[in-house]
Amino acid sequence: MMERPICHLQSMNGELLTDIMSRVDGPALASVASTCSELRGIARDQSLWKKLCYSRWPSTALEEAEHLISGSVHGCFDKFYSDACPLVLYDEVANANSLKLLECAELNPRTSPSDLLSLIDVYYKNKCVLSRISDGIPEAVDIFKHGLVDSSWEMIADERQKWFLNYPFKLELMDLKDDEDDDDDDEALASPISSLNEAGKSRENLCKKLIEDLRLSWILVDKKTGKAVNLSSWKPLSVQKNWPYHATYVMQFGCVLPVEESLLPQKLARFIVTTRFKITEREECLEWREFSMRIENIEGAHVNGRSSLMILNKALYSQRSTNQFKVEEGLRKYEKQKREMTRRRESREALADRLFTFINITVFVILYVALRLLV
Repeated sequence: MMERPICHLQSMNGELLTDIMSRVDGPALASVASTCSELRGIARDQSLWKKLCYSRWPSTALEEAEHLISGSVHGCFDKFYSDACPLVLYDEVANANSLKLLECAELNPRTSPSDLLSLIDVYYKNKCVLSRISDGIPEAVDIFKHGLVDSSWEMIADERQKWFLNYPFKLELMDLKDDEDDDDDDEALASPISSLNEAGKSRENLCKKLIEDLRLSWILVDKKTGKAVNLSSWKPLSVQKNWPYHATYVMQFGCVLPVEESLLPQKLARFIVTTRFKITEREECLEWREFSMRIENIEGAHVNGRSSLMILNKALYSQRSTNQFKVEEGLRKYEKQKREMTRRRESREALADRLFTFINITVFVILYVALRLLV
């Protein structure tokens, strides 16, 4: 009979083990914690997870984020890492089951704009070039400070609350104009880069290089529960030059989330994270003009504030994966499904147009014949 393997680590120096653990990544550290009790205690050392979070998302080192993550109420850095590291996964089969689990989950029913904290980190060639925090939803935080609408979402305190709940939702971290005269705007954020001069490169080649080199993380945290989710696709989904403004580019990231039919008839919501930036050729840096996030249904219509708060809440409990290939495959399946739905809608509209034309012609012919008979 095979004996159970024994972990002989008691005689080893604890500081040495901690030093070894500090050199591994998050998944490896989590795996080590499941090997034996001796390693489990070391692998749960929050200083190790704090170091990993600081390295992966420098925004977590900012005062407000660090205080929230390390707070005695909401848990610790290992929990945050396990929430924020995997990306939201869209899978038609698996998400059907996750929707059932989501309906049974104890979601926070009164998530308000002031409960949400966004941590944004931008990377160029695996080096973080920009870290920012956005507390709440700027346009709505002041509105909701003195109380939310009730659980049925029927009582609205004033017209500003009604505006936020019923008009298209957009969370803006920054939004500056692209006027030719605003190059010296103090509000613009610049990230130094290298080897990205626009001169001599075609627009297609430069866009391809941006897709290869730039990465973005947008982590949403519920300050009440401590739950977190990364709403970015990590890699850009698209990069386009924004004409007519010179050297201005628009890059999009995002994810897809299944929701109940009662929330969106199409049962799919798409988070779209948009960054807009200028390439300053002389200084070799990216001048950031916009960071924003909105939510659309599968038909491309913007979701309003009322539904968006519910969808953001559900995203905190969504299915996720650390497999980048599976995440990208899910987004491709979604795009295919969207194109098929668009094709069916256009076919129905074309059929309706032909039927309408046929009815008009028929009515015209009948009236014409009737008038001829009367004459």
